[in-house]
Amino acid sequence: MSKQKWHKFFAQAHKWVGLILGLQLLAWTVGGLVMTWLPINEVRGQHKVAAQTPMKLSAGDDYMGISDLVRLSRSEIIQVSHTHILGQPVAKLRKLHGAPEIRDARTGELLSPISRELAQAIAEADFSLDAPVSSVTELFENNIDYRGSLPVWQVNFADEEQTSLYVSPTQGRIVARRSEMWRVFDFFWMLHIMDYDERADMNNPLVVTTSFFAALFAISGLSLLFFRFYRRDFNFILGMRKR
Repeated sequence: MSKQKWHKFFAQAHKWVGLILGLQLLAWTVGGLVMTWLPINEVRGQHKVAAQTPMKLSAGDDYMGISDLVRLSRSEIIQVSHTHILGQPVAKLRKLHGAPEIRDARTGELLSPISRELAQAIAEADFSLDAPVSSVTELFENNIDYRGSLPVWQVNFADEEQTSLYVSPTQGRIVARRSEMWRVFDFFWMLHIMDYDERADMNNPLVVTTSFFAALFAISGLSLLFFRFYRRDFNFILGMRKR
């Protein structure tokens, strides 16, 4: 094939591939700019987490033994850990099957799934800004903000960023933090990986196929440079060398 025909072939390929991929290439470029510009700690909401003072388990307290906790659970327990929830010592029991349990470390009383009031209190203790809670909702289906384990308590705050904290009813802790900044980041992340549903699959067929054609677009563009440069374009470089 002659040089002229190769030139025409790469020009046509570059034009048509560019026409098809133009919007996605723009989305990748703008999305990459936005995601690198937004501070990742603020996207994750870490700057609004209140300072927590670790509480020690008191040696003087009469905590229930592991065997008693397992007996009360009547399940196959594979792990028992002790911690505090809002100053109350609790035991967390991880099961072989099913949701974990939270029990009072002293009495063995079952505390999970935690109540609406306790979920709100956990969220308020975690949130450092002076903003009231606007609503508390128990979710049984994932939404655009939260795509984790269900059910979950959604605690919304009336701050400027419309912060939402998600509290697990079976773990008694914050499992997700969302805000307007996170939602902007998540939108461009969706465009970037082209997963418009779960926004988690970076290896989905659509993004793999598009990436293949984007590589073809880049290769065809570089190939066109070969035909667009002439020896005279490099005369200034050759002149500098002679000096």
